Amino acid sequence: MSEWQVSLIFQDSKSNKFWRARCVGNNLEVNFGRIGSQGQSQAKRYDSPEDATSELQKQAREKYKKGYVDGDGGPSETAASSASTEPASTPPAASQCTLVLMLGERRLELRLSVEGNALHTHGVEHYPDASAAEAAFAQVRAALEAEGYRPQ
Repeated sequence: MSEWQVSLIFQDSKSNKFWRARCVGNNLEVNFGRIGSQGQSQAKRYDSPEDATSELQKQAREKYKKGYVDGDGGPSETAASSASTEPASTPPAASQCTLVLMLGERRLELRLSVEGNALHTHGVEHYPDASAAEAAFAQVRAALEAEGYRPQ
């Protein structure tokens, strides 16, 4: 997964929030919320990577105009790792779920489950036709191999 391309915070007497965004191919992914929380995430698919980047820049300019400044207020790995070493005071949330995201004619299903110390993820993406699915397969495989993943 790519790093956040823009990471902003806004703090005043009433607000303590973050906004961050990144482009992954034709998708613009945005994560926002109260500093220290996981926040909410949204994704939107554009016609091209250039369109997604243009929208990211537009949204970032709007945030700067509202008073946001550079900074990372989202959840950090340090916070996550320190939280995991402390005993849990409440039982964990359900250890399996299915999440669905609709992007135009595409339907993305992500199934998550925990088994012991392993998090299992299973993603299924439905396209309008087989040729669109084949094209997406080639694009995703190339991107993952470029990141260092190797076929087995």
